[in-house]
Amino acid sequence: MAGFKSFAESAEVDIDSGLTGIVGPNGCGKSNIVEGLRWVMGESSARQMRGGEMDDVIFGGTEQRPARNLAEITLQLDNHLRQAPAEFNNSDELEITRKIERGKGSSYYVNAKPARARDIQLLFADTATGARSSGIVSQGRIGAIVGAKPVDRRTLIEEAANIRGLHARRHEAELRLRAAETNLERLDDVIAGLSEQRDSLRKQARQAARYRSVADRIRKAEAQFLLARWTAGQMDLDAATAALAAARLDVGARAEIAARSATARSEIAASLPPLRAAEAEKAAEYQRLALGREELDREEGRVSDALAQLASRQAQLTQDIARETSLLDDAKAAIARLAEETDALAMQITEAAPKQAAASDILDAARLTASQNETSLAEASAALRAAATTRNSLTSRKQDLEARIQSATNALSQLSLETMLAAAGQSDREKQEAEADFMTAKSALEAAEQALTDATTAAETALNAKRDSESHMTRLQAEIDALEYLLADLGDQASAPIADQLSVRDGMETALAGYLADELSAPVDSGNQEFWRNGSTPRLSPPDGTIPLANFVSGAPALSASLAGVGVVDDATSAEALQFSLLPGQAVVTKSGSLWRWDGFVRHANQSDKGAERIRQRRRLEALQNDADKASKKLDQSGTIASSSETALSTARQNVQNCRTNSMQAEQAFGDSRRRAESDALKLAAGRERAGELNTSLDELSVALASCDVEISALADDAALGVAETDARAAAEASRAALAEAMQAESRLADVIGTATRRQASCAQEASAWQQRLDGANSRIAELEARLADGNQEQQRLQAVPETLAKQRLEIGDLLEISEANRQSAADALRLAETSLNEAESLQRDADNAMATARETQIRAEAGEERCNAALAELKDRIQDKLNCAPDAVAEIAGVEDGAALGGLDVLEERVHRLIRERDNIGPVNLRAEAEMEDVAARITSMETERDDLIAAIGKLRSAISQLNREGRERLLKSFGEVNDHFKRLFKKLFGGGNAELQLTNADDPLEAGLEILASPPGKRLQSLSLLSGGEQALTALAIIFAVFLTNPAPICVLDEVDAPLDDSNVVRFCDLLRDICDQTDTRFLVITHHRMTMARMDRLFGITMEQRGISKLVS
Repeated sequence: MAGFKSFAESAEVDIDSGLTGIVGPNGCGKSNIVEGLRWVMGESSARQMRGGEMDDVIFGGTEQRPARNLAEITLQLDNHLRQAPAEFNNSDELEITRKIERGKGSSYYVNAKPARARDIQLLFADTATGARSSGIVSQGRIGAIVGAKPVDRRTLIEEAANIRGLHARRHEAELRLRAAETNLERLDDVIAGLSEQRDSLRKQARQAARYRSVADRIRKAEAQFLLARWTAGQMDLDAATAALAAARLDVGARAEIAARSATARSEIAASLPPLRAAEAEKAAEYQRLALGREELDREEGRVSDALAQLASRQAQLTQDIARETSLLDDAKAAIARLAEETDALAMQITEAAPKQAAASDILDAARLTASQNETSLAEASAALRAAATTRNSLTSRKQDLEARIQSATNALSQLSLETMLAAAGQSDREKQEAEADFMTAKSALEAAEQALTDATTAAETALNAKRDSESHMTRLQAEIDALEYLLADLGDQASAPIADQLSVRDGMETALAGYLADELSAPVDSGNQEFWRNGSTPRLSPPDGTIPLANFVSGAPALSASLAGVGVVDDATSAEALQFSLLPGQAVVTKSGSLWRWDGFVRHANQSDKGAERIRQRRRLEALQNDADKASKKLDQSGTIASSSETALSTARQNVQNCRTNSMQAEQAFGDSRRRAESDALKLAAGRERAGELNTSLDELSVALASCDVEISALADDAALGVAETDARAAAEASRAALAEAMQAESRLADVIGTATRRQASCAQEASAWQQRLDGANSRIAELEARLADGNQEQQRLQAVPETLAKQRLEIGDLLEISEANRQSAADALRLAETSLNEAESLQRDADNAMATARETQIRAEAGEERCNAALAELKDRIQDKLNCAPDAVAEIAGVEDGAALGGLDVLEERVHRLIRERDNIGPVNLRAEAEMEDVAARITSMETERDDLIAAIGKLRSAISQLNREGRERLLKSFGEVNDHFKRLFKKLFGGGNAELQLTNADDPLEAGLEILASPPGKRLQSLSLLSGGEQALTALAIIFAVFLTNPAPICVLDEVDAPLDDSNVVRFCDLLRDICDQTDTRFLVITHHRMTMARMDRLFGITMEQRGISKLVS
């Protein structure tokens, strides 16, 4: 391990065969090794690791060492017997590694390959160990077994049966089963939704055909409108091009005038720089002379200020010399005074030293006398107190014994064994009655559950039948709706087509449609442009050798004249032979829809004839309506049966719930009565045992009371001890007074000598300080006098400067007058040249403005041309977007010849909008409805296959769970018997006798049963584990833990201070048991202990130290 908890550095622990011990003081990190084992075995709870979060297992740092960000533990396993799971079983050794990085979580590795936490947990669970197995007995584990509920103790038997991994696999299978059932329900819902979607797509496909027709007309109208706009745009472009050419000519003329103005301005501007340079030179010369005069003025001021400051410094230096001379005199006087005081203090110390030595001798003698008297007083007081304490103790003991005798007598008189015996008998009778009621309720529950199963089957059958009827009815209704939609009136027709009034027999719809074609869409007696008129008289007869077509058609008298001369033949050959002999108005058709007319016209069969299809749809609609009426009646019948079945199922469920409640109540009452009977039996046994204990206790208390009276009478007299203590106290007080007086005398003399000595040292320090001041004053006086002499020399130099400055001022004044005249002459010449330049610039600006106006006109003309080009480009893009062609091809799409009039743009645009509104009135249309319908049908087929696969998988999972439960029960019951036998034997060995056993509570289902532990140490009755003493509980818990090991030996057992509650004799038995188990099994023990006897029995020892605070170190 490295970086785990207090182990900052890497540490290795060899867990060899036999007993390996780990020792060390409290708090050094021994338990961290146990937790490290649990952690690498897959522990996922931070609380089990004694932390708030899993990052707390990483070394957190100390005052001297920083925290680490990574913790790692590797556990090496021997796999030469190939007992690991299949995916890890190809190596002789396995290295299980778990790493955790702060803030990133844990990762697992097996032989350096990543693995899942579940794989690691199952690997250890299959070998009867793991993070929470009973083989890792941490501190408090014994108490947890004692205080656990019976259901929680069942894990001990599960580990012995090695079915902890089976539990995990069963739980995983149940999760998969629930997920599969959920997926099946969702799949059924999806299939139902897709079926509805398929029916809807079928309707949408029919609507899309009408939509495409309107879209074609919109395309033609838009082509005409865009062609008109393209023609108008080209005319606008020609006008803009002409305006641009005129603007460009005007800009050229204006540019020539502006160029001439710019040339004149440039010539004038070229003469300005020399004039400006001359004027600047004269001005600079004048400014230089003016600055020189100002500098002379400033220099005079500086000389005056320096003379004033120098006079002030000279006066201050004179005062400083006088002050230092005064300090020099004071230092000499102080040094002389301190020398006299030092001599007087030395004489005082010489006189007091002999007196202090004599006082010290007197003090030592007084201390010795006082110490002897204090010792005598302490001995006398101790003897007096011991005698009083002994007398009080014996008196209290006597009173306590008398009270205990009285209490035992009262308790013995209060015991009523006859009442307890009667209560135990009554409780046993009530338990038998409750057990009988429970068995009756259980039988009733089983019968009700069987009835519920039958009702569920009947309800499911009825519900499936109802669903089938509803599905059949839905399909019929969907097809009826689709046909009614197709056969409904379209557009603005005043009445239905004549085809809707016809009734055609024997499959002659195609023949009739082949003869009449589009005329079947015309109405009867309508105001439309095309219609059939009633009242026409037939004047023809069918051709010879044919069957009259009119014989197969009824329901439309308006067609009688048209159909009178039409005959039906079997094939095209017969029709070809008859065509040349037909009379005017006669015609021959085949059943497939081919037509031969008297005038030589021939039309072969068209399979997609709309008229025939409409007639067939009408016949199909009538048949579907009849089927729908029958299906509706069947649906009502199945609904009634399903409703009654659901009612019966609800009644059966309620009956099961009632029976289950009664059974649970009866079971609870049986459990309560059984516990009362056990409690009353325990109370009776305890009462009998208590009576025997009270009688024994009374005999022992009487003997102890007599012994106490004898001891009290043998005590010494307290009066003599009191007199001796008083005499010793008086002598001690007298010696204390003499000692105090001697100490005061000696202290006074010591104070005198100490004060004089300290004053001598102080005088020496003061004399040294005054000498330093004297030396400092002499050096400062010499320095001040030198500075005073330097100041006098500087004052003489400065007093000669003002006369020189006055001469320089006169010379500069004459030069300034000459320079001012020259500067003024150059400035006048520059102003004349600048005036001429301003006039030339004004002329140039006027020419530039005129040219700018002409250019703006040109830019506007260019913008107009660009707008026309942009409009044409935009229109070209729109033509490409709308019609997917070039502008030259628009006329062909619009159906307009070159030079033909198109009409106004407003009229054309309104036509487009009207057609778009007509298309919008159709509503949303799915143009891919047919393709989507095929996709949906394919998905439905695929999902039905998946549904069958899911049903098969659910069956397999249920079978697997049943097999796991059956195997788990068998292995659990078998292991329970073995563990119970081992437990009885180990209990007797640990206790040197006695008896114990294990019992399964609520054993109807062993996988859900609890484990009760009953024990009877030597000399005691059989009782529950919780009623034993602490040491007995610890030994009993160890017995059951080792019984599990003997049943299903684990590769490792970790015991963390389990011997703490045991005395020396029990520790010896505990160690003997460990040695026996080592000899019988291959289990390796890791024992953490503080007990010297346990340490002595170990095969090897490791020690944990904490040389640095907070950092554990492993030593061997």
